[in-house]
Amino acid sequence: MKPMGNIEIIGAERLLAGFKKYRKEADKAVKRGVDRTAIAIETDAKTRLQGGLGGQRRIDTDRLRSSVHAELKQGDAIGSDSLGVRIAEDEAVTGTNVFYGPFIEFGTRYINAMSFLGYAAVRQSKRLRERVIEELNKVAKG
Repeated sequence: MKPMGNIEIIGAERLLAGFKKYRKEADKAVKRGVDRTAIAIETDAKTRLQGGLGGQRRIDTDRLRSSVHAELKQGDAIGSDSLGVRIAEDEAVTGTNVFYGPFIEFGTRYINAMSFLGYAAVRQSKRLRERVIEELNKVAKG
């Protein structure tokens, strides 16, 4: 499944400009905030598939729920084989490689949609800025 959308932090460049002295550490802090958010999206999506967070339990075999995972860039490598998405240095992707995931997410004419990834992404994107600021504060306090 391809990513559902992009989340952009407005003003991140200006914020990072103030960290010239700590550029590498600041970049790593932003990445940690992004990674934490991707993992939180994974957790919320799985919870929603189990019937939590207002979702309807739609699990027969648990295959879809167990396939939902975050892909985080590791080291200098760019790419992701399991979701088929290229991941850049400052990105993380949460998704599923199960073919029927989009049918549950968006519905069909026979199945009502039950957004699990989109719902989780919207819910957790509200905390992305907070997480990045928390991580940058850790760098600043040194």
